[in-house]
Amino acid sequence: MADYGNKHTKPQQAAMVIGVILVALGVWGLINAVLPGWVWNMLGTTVRTLWGILWPLALVAAGAYLLWGVKTGKFSGFAQGGSARPLRRSRADKRLLGVCGGIAYYFGIDSTVVRVMAVILLVLFTPSAIIAYFLIALLVPSA
Repeated sequence: MADYGNKHTKPQQAAMVIGVILVALGVWGLINAVLPGWVWNMLGTTVRTLWGILWPLALVAAGAYLLWGVKTGKFSGFAQGGSARPLRRSRADKRLLGVCGGIAYYFGIDSTVVRVMAVILLVLFTPSAIIAYFLIALLVPSA
């Protein structure tokens, strides 16, 4: 096994991770004890407001990207029916399990488009999107 400049043994690394977790929990507990309830309410309102602004902006950005992709020809293979390529998970263009890369290859489009759509589905339908992703990863063979 190669040593990539790691100076710590596994027990030391585990102790460091546990130490970081304990410090984070302690800081969280102190913040909870010190800050009054109205601060948490104000923070929650701020997060809800930002989410209400950022989520529609993300949808606009995704839609604009899709429109740009159509205009520049990134979707040139998407409309062609009857793909001769089999649906396979990609080995070359993968981030997690190769599902988005394989779908992009099957439809002949840029994998970024498929990943943007996957993120949108993940945010809108989190449990269903996660289950669908792993089902596809299990059922579709690797390239």
